[in-house]
Amino acid sequence: MSESALFLEKAERSFGAAERLIEAGDPDFAASRTYYAWFYVAESLLLTQGLKFSRHGQVLAQFGYCFARTGLLDPAFHRLLIRAHQLREMADYWSRVEIDSEEVMKLLREGRRFLEAARAYLEAHPPEAQP
Repeated sequence: MSESALFLEKAERSFGAAERLIEAGDPDFAASRTYYAWFYVAESLLLTQGLKFSRHGQVLAQFGYCFARTGLLDPAFHRLLIRAHQLREMADYWSRVEIDSEEVMKLLREGRRFLEAARAYLEAHPPEAQP
């Protein structure tokens, strides 16, 4: 299995963990898991371009450059990835913040759409066919 496919599996598990955290009444921790699921999908897609980065900001920027700007994927995914990152930052680093469960649930739903779009992209552009 390719590294891209492994990241998509990891994203799937992360979305599942986020759903369980929401059900348990922990929207701040769910926001963090939701963001990481988005992040894993973005990493998976960047790998198809031969790109790998060590910093979150680089992944967000390069996903926008390679996939949103070019129209390879819906640019809305890039905006939502950035929002998921912002929410994760607040949830993880602010001691007094109320994370809206509904916003996290929206990011989860849209994240699953992102995951499906990534799977479709990988099916049409298998990693082994990449330069």
